[in-house]
Amino acid sequence: MKNMRTMYCIVLLLFLLPVLLFGQELRLVPYSGQGSQYLNQQIAADTVANGKLPTRVYVLTRGALYLSNAVFTNTGGWALKLKANDSTTTKKPVIMLYPSGTGSTPWNPPGNLFQLGGSLSMKNIEVTGYYELVDTNRWNMQGALINIPTTTSGVSITIDSCILSNCNGNHIRTDGVASTIKVTNTVFANLGYLGRSNFGAGKAIDLRNVTCDTLLMVNNTFVNWLDRIIRHYPATGATSTGALGYFQFDHNTLVNGTSYHGLLSLGSVGSKVIITNNLFFDPFILGNDSDATRQVEYIPSGELDAYGGARMAWIFSYPNTTTAWSISNNYYCISDSGQAFYNQFKSAGVTGEGSPLTWHINGKLGADSVNAFKKVTVALSKVPAPMTQLARWYRAPNGGNKLKNTPGAWTYGNATDPNDYDRKKYDWLRDSLNCAYPTTSALYTSAVKGFPVGDLNWFPTSKSQWLLTDVEPVNKTVPTAFTLQQNYPNPFNPTTTFEYSITKNSHVVLEVFNVLGQSVARLVDGQLNAGTYRISFDASQLSSGVYLYRLKADNLVQTKKMVLMK
Repeated sequence: MKNMRTMYCIVLLLFLLPVLLFGQELRLVPYSGQGSQYLNQQIAADTVANGKLPTRVYVLTRGALYLSNAVFTNTGGWALKLKANDSTTTKKPVIMLYPSGTGSTPWNPPGNLFQLGGSLSMKNIEVTGYYELVDTNRWNMQGALINIPTTTSGVSITIDSCILSNCNGNHIRTDGVASTIKVTNTVFANLGYLGRSNFGAGKAIDLRNVTCDTLLMVNNTFVNWLDRIIRHYPATGATSTGALGYFQFDHNTLVNGTSYHGLLSLGSVGSKVIITNNLFFDPFILGNDSDATRQVEYIPSGELDAYGGARMAWIFSYPNTTTAWSISNNYYCISDSGQAFYNQFKSAGVTGEGSPLTWHINGKLGADSVNAFKKVTVALSKVPAPMTQLARWYRAPNGGNKLKNTPGAWTYGNATDPNDYDRKKYDWLRDSLNCAYPTTSALYTSAVKGFPVGDLNWFPTSKSQWLLTDVEPVNKTVPTAFTLQQNYPNPFNPTTTFEYSITKNSHVVLEVFNVLGQSVARLVDGQLNAGTYRISFDASQLSSGVYLYRLKADNLVQTKKMVLMK
């Protein structure tokens, strides 16, 4: 009888298992044109009715439109997870921030899509900061898409294969402390809008002046930005920022930015900065200049130009003696339009595109600094027009007059299109943007291991090969000892990085085990030359807990412990 009851329970469990698993996903209803619930209302209704399910994933229908008319906050520390459904169509679901203003500003959309009281993960979703089906709604564009408020700390943001576009401030902003921000395979577009803000806004990620343990940005494309891709800058009167502990910026493509206050403004940096295999196309359109309004936020480097002002560089930080810098295989191109702007204002002090790195960072790289960035000529398949008309207006005495705060002052093309650049709409970004270059270009084999430079998503076959060989040599120096470093970060969620050194050519196996000794991932299994290597590990499919990772090189073995906390 006991065995019969046991068998009955097993059969019942097997019958219910698909239902239980399916119950962790909730398909949200697209906008139907009338009476449909807003996306934020649907998520709120679910959390009220069913509680804050730790494994809940909100599923959006590919190709469908969703509207959000209020900022949604995942209060109580629970993780907010959204993804597109599996489908034969490749079109991403689109979330548009819908007008929700009152009184004299009825067409204002919400100030954010999400305000995070817990972690966030998004996959295969497009978000735009205004209701693009009514074009003039861009005049009311608000400040951000995703925000960590000052009252929140220790949360992670994981974004993969998304498109984020249209805000007048920052697509992602962290007023509170982030543990890990990982953005992969994503397009950031249309960062900033002068009709409602100024040249000092328009950023991909604004870390403000707070700590961030780990920031990973790999295989992304950035198009049309006014200010910076990364802003990690002190509050007024401060002399430093919280530490950006570990920063990796690899295989990204950047196209068309004024870079008003710089490109990667890194503030105080921690153990490691990696900037590798990136392609920069017209990344510094306003050029290097002794422009006091722009120079005010280049101060952290402590370096001065020939006139005593803050020296402009694309990438800068507070100098220190401890950070390990790895910068290599980066390439940049200035278009004919960009060069024409530099030539026009050469006599007024614009000395071309300027320097990618500060003298301090160059010094940390040593002899390798000459190879960190190389200038090339290349054409991209289909990208927005460069912001040279906007740059000319900024310098014109009867235009921006080299002032930062100029909202509403310029008419671009006609009276109904103020203060804008070649702003592409959500469907163009999804269906037409193409940052590929000819495979005959030297760039196609100029990244580490002979892969294409820039975002590998524009070269799908190469990306597939890259994913199979994603073991990065850190430097060319032969190590003196066989070592396996502690993973970083640790604890982690859901990604971490392993670094190890082998003193001679060896067959190397790097493997992850659970506490029962069962192998859950084999990351490396092959012949490697002597050197120091780094590889990332995504544990999103594993449960929270303690894991071991083991390095074997011929007859040498080292094992360490790590903790996954979801």
